[in-house]
Amino acid sequence: MTLFSKALPLRACTRLSAFTLISSLLSLPAIASDELNSITVTANRMPTENALAPTTVITEADIEKLQIQDLATLLSRFPGIDMTQNGGLGKASGISIRGTNSDHVLVLVDGVKWYSATSGSSALQDFPVSQIERIEIVRGPRAGLYGSEAIGGVIQIFTKSGSISKPTPNFMLSAGTKNTLRSQAGVSGGNETTKYNLSYSYDTTNGINAREDRNPDHDGYRNQSVSLKVNQQWIENWSTDVNLLRSNARNHYDGFSVNKNYVTDTVQQILGLNNNISVNDTWSMSFDLSESRDRSQNYVDDEITTNYNTRHRYAGWINHLRLNAQHQFNIGLEYENDKIDSSDTYVSDSRDNKAVFASWEAEIEKNSWLLSARHDDNESFGHETTGTADYGYQLSEQLKLTANAGTGFKTPTFNDLYYPLDSFGYEGNPDLKPEKSTSYGIGVEGTPTWGHWAVNTYKNKIRNLIVWDTSPSNVDVAEIKGVEFEVTTSFADWQVSADASFLQPEDDKTGNVLPRRAKRLANLHLDRNWGDWSTGASWKLRGHSYDDADNDERLGGYGLLDLRVAYKVDPDWTVRLTGQNMLNKDYQTVEDYYSLGRTVMVSVSYQP
Repeated sequence: MTLFSKALPLRACTRLSAFTLISSLLSLPAIASDELNSITVTANRMPTENALAPTTVITEADIEKLQIQDLATLLSRFPGIDMTQNGGLGKASGISIRGTNSDHVLVLVDGVKWYSATSGSSALQDFPVSQIERIEIVRGPRAGLYGSEAIGGVIQIFTKSGSISKPTPNFMLSAGTKNTLRSQAGVSGGNETTKYNLSYSYDTTNGINAREDRNPDHDGYRNQSVSLKVNQQWIENWSTDVNLLRSNARNHYDGFSVNKNYVTDTVQQILGLNNNISVNDTWSMSFDLSESRDRSQNYVDDEITTNYNTRHRYAGWINHLRLNAQHQFNIGLEYENDKIDSSDTYVSDSRDNKAVFASWEAEIEKNSWLLSARHDDNESFGHETTGTADYGYQLSEQLKLTANAGTGFKTPTFNDLYYPLDSFGYEGNPDLKPEKSTSYGIGVEGTPTWGHWAVNTYKNKIRNLIVWDTSPSNVDVAEIKGVEFEVTTSFADWQVSADASFLQPEDDKTGNVLPRRAKRLANLHLDRNWGDWSTGASWKLRGHSYDDADNDERLGGYGLLDLRVAYKVDPDWTVRLTGQNMLNKDYQTVEDYYSLGRTVMVSVSYQP
């Protein structure tokens, strides 16, 4: 099966599309732009201005501009990311980077690993977008640095932090369609030794009827959350960061029975402690302790049916060695423990993982590279060694070639292994093996005076792919090929950002497209300032996908139009009007589960 049905094979499409894009880019007018280089930490697991892996940074300004209400939808508006959602705000959501599973994406919050040990995925629907300061997205395997889960990529969320200032309050209030109300209030400040940020948010919505064939009511959702971040500079070469985030949510959803009310109460809690010590000009280190918890209680007609509590604890010692301006090393030791406590009885409810890793980053003349290796010792699956290799060559001041290769692995979840037999016949399989991947990529990027553009191709082969029927098994090999295009520029005072992804996510055994993966994704963002006014529009395109492994249940493609306008009353106050899915498109990303139609929100914010 080719990437485009009844069209050119992948290689031809890649060559043609790349040539067309590059030709069009070179013909654009030269318009001055701000410096694009920024310091990121996720791709290399150390601060760098030269991340060689494809990396996207979502800033707080981007989040405020788009005014998207949930995290999964926000992420899907950027290159290489697809999403699924079971029926509107607050419902179970999943993301895919470059066609991989949702549990192949490692999610970090202020450096803390965040996921459920039972499902293996992060509850993105419960993360408060209003608490986010910055997001870094790395596409491609990073297991050589981070270990299990990082087959498809890494997403790191940074919550809001303080700065040197007097105590400064801020707040936002938003209301709109489906009786949706969003509110956020916080205070931040600090001095040369102590900086802090405290933030609280409350979101609620009546929602939509998620499934027509179930209880015909509105499946509402509410969430309240609090975050705290403190940075303490004890002495010149020693600082401590403490971060806490807690989210409490209640979600109404459509279950198996037509006439029953299903509700889930969830708690997400993330706590991190990071000590940074600079020993000398060459050597610095960090001691990290963290814990994340995922708790859910499920009710049917107000009676508790099941509860799940998972806990992940981490301890790490990471050393940064900068030998000179060209060479730096990373060496680290890590210990992790997963534990579950459930109303269901699991054969095993705890496991440890110990790891050692090292990386070398270098820049010599026009060449730059990152080499990393990691060895994990897992209590359940023994030893696993993975690696990552990134290389870049600066063809000119404005043009760079990159190449990436990496291996990855993903340990089966507690549900995969030990889920107890239920009344529907589902049961775990304790004989499962870890999933393993091998990935390669080649890219080229340009930073001309008018903006930035990039083209990246990749191939990822995943062995021992875990597939569920009534019980999971390692029956499949998946091969995912793809190409991504990105461009950012200014034209006639409009800020323009566009990306397109074409991928071929196949089951090697059957040749079928992997479930719930669209083979075509695209985004276009247009924004312009008009003095105190600003306007913008976004267009999201998603090709068709299939809900099942046999490709019998087709989900149609769709396009979504978002519009926005903002007025800056004064330097501190802003009023915004935002409309999403303005064409009221009826679409599904999971069979039988509806998505939000047209929504309109008005908001007012105070940010000194």
